[in-house]
Amino acid sequence: MERCPCCNARLKEAVTCPRCRADLSAVIGSDQAAERHLAKAIQQWADGESEQSIQTLVFSLSLKKTQLAMVFRDFLIQHYYVEVLELLAQKHFLSANQRWYCARLLVPYSPQLQQLRIFTDYLLAKLI
Repeated sequence: MERCPCCNARLKEAVTCPRCRADLSAVIGSDQAAERHLAKAIQQWADGESEQSIQTLVFSLSLKKTQLAMVFRDFLIQHYYVEVLELLAQKHFLSANQRWYCARLLVPYSPQLQQLRIFTDYLLAKLI
């Protein structure tokens, strides 16, 4: 953290702001926890634990939205979008719906994912 969130003073690795004397230990701890969880989410993805990776990433983003975390989230959304479309093309509608269900945690109100959900539901309804 380069600046105090309270008074915008420059910080020099201090836990207490030199200007306003705000205790920043909780904020700094939150930033560090977000970084650890992001690293864990990336490692889980590399290990093939996609659902755990999403949950860990969502927790990391709830602590702090860093540029790297947002890029990783966008990568996962794109990956799930392509995967669901491939499953739909192969007429595996239930599997596609399950994969969409995992991806919805990343951005619940993503227009692309909402359109994909509607399309998947439409195909499932025609199947039944």
